[in-house]
Amino acid sequence: MFSANSPAEFGSLDLLRTALEEAGIPCMVKNELLTIGKGDIPATECVPELWIMKGEDYPTARGIMDQWNAANKERHADWVCANCKEPSEGQFTSCWKCGTERE
Repeated sequence: MFSANSPAEFGSLDLLRTALEEAGIPCMVKNELLTIGKGDIPATECVPELWIMKGEDYPTARGIMDQWNAANKERHADWVCANCKEPSEGQFTSCWKCGTERE
């Protein structure tokens, strides 16, 4: 099971589900729509979770998930635009202010 604890991780959960399905591993997202109930429903019950449907698929799914997580942890350092000197976060390849590509 893989869970998403922040809104940014919800999209990642869908991407991971797609990767598993493309590998022929049936899976589902549980609690996907319960985040709107936070406050009325305990937070621990609202966290979206990716479930593998067949136990025998778990070792293969775990390997795919580990590779996927490792690839997504690679981060670029924050950078400063050479043109306008605006700071940008590492995941961006061009300056949000002037459009200059990162060197």
